[in-house]
Amino acid sequence: MPSFYRSQTLKIEEQPIFSVVRSASADVWNACCYQMDMYQWQRGYPHAHRDFYFGKDCEGWIDKRLSNPILHSQSRQAVRERYFKSWKSYRAIKKNGSGHNPKPPNKEKEYMTTRWKKSGIRFVEGTLFGKRVELSLAQGQPKIDIPLPSNFDTSKAEHIATIDLCYNYGQWTLHFSYKYETETTEIGQEVVGVDIGEIHPIVSHDGQDTHIYNGRYIRSLYRLRNKVLADFSQTISRCKRHSKRWWRLTRRKWKRIRKIDNQIKDAVHKHTTKFVKYCHTKGIGSIVLGDLTGIRKSISYGKRANQKLHQWAFGKIAELITYKAKTLGIKVKVIDESYTSQTCPSCGNRKKPNNRNYTCKCGFKYHRDGVGAINIRTKYLGHFGVPVVAEMGSTRMTPPLGFRLTVPKVQVALSQIKECS
Repeated sequence: MPSFYRSQTLKIEEQPIFSVVRSASADVWNACCYQMDMYQWQRGYPHAHRDFYFGKDCEGWIDKRLSNPILHSQSRQAVRERYFKSWKSYRAIKKNGSGHNPKPPNKEKEYMTTRWKKSGIRFVEGTLFGKRVELSLAQGQPKIDIPLPSNFDTSKAEHIATIDLCYNYGQWTLHFSYKYETETTEIGQEVVGVDIGEIHPIVSHDGQDTHIYNGRYIRSLYRLRNKVLADFSQTISRCKRHSKRWWRLTRRKWKRIRKIDNQIKDAVHKHTTKFVKYCHTKGIGSIVLGDLTGIRKSISYGKRANQKLHQWAFGKIAELITYKAKTLGIKVKVIDESYTSQTCPSCGNRKKPNNRNYTCKCGFKYHRDGVGAINIRTKYLGHFGVPVVAEMGSTRMTPPLGFRLTVPKVQVALSQIKECS
């Protein structure tokens, strides 16, 4: 039966055991690195890391040799699984050449996020101390007791999959992951093509309607983030490293950056949720995304343009659309989007648009990103570059419909930096 995951983040107060556990997870990772070298050496493969070779028995062989006096056995296995997942990702990137000089996961760590699986998690409620979650450690070690807010929904405890203990710039958080089973439902046969852009994160076409999700608010947040980071860094550079003033400014900097990052995350979630809900209401059965893998390798448009494109979170948008669509039973496909923004849907002529509008010599005029979404859909259906089919669709196309986020005005208070100067 198909399944999907939901996540929840909860801020918690620091406990002395947290740093000990993070360090213990890093020790397990470092042990994996050492045991991998021993495994390769015993089998006579001194260059196995370069040649991406490890046998089918490698994971089990290393797992038997891992031990830690602090971590729960399932937490140790989670580190080992993450280690081998990193190796497999590295091997895949090296084979298809999609990454720029990737590095193998053989670097030792000092701290690492700790994960607990279902067997090491216990929710407690109805006591004098309120709602709590207990996270198990190794045999003989006391459990980590963490209080939960009174409004925490413990009815979802039966669906718990994992809990991660994370540290982010001075703030400790618990990341809850819940697994749900989905019922097999009948989905529609309609197909929608999606062009993921930097200015407009989502532009979709379902055969008749074109929807453009405006992303200029997200771009403004990235510009604000860059400005705040530059201003704080300039002020901090004049301070003595690790001085009281240096730490005060550093904490303020990351507090401000975290707030902007949360605003960006919220905006992207709102856009993707609105789009997936529309597809579900319209009876869409398949969402087709353009593949942008490796697009950053060939870009060189100047310092400012390159900064925008390298901060372009197209992978995150595709990930959010994929998992949200999966919860509703909608399939997501990824295809090559080469020349989809340059080909005229009416006559099949190919030209590069000079601005946001695409104008062809045959008289066809439309939004450039809308043309990309139309051609991604027709390419998936096997009609890409066929003028007759494209012309029949163009006569029924309606003008693009835009969606803009309703957000409060963002006021930049950089005077706080000067106050600390």
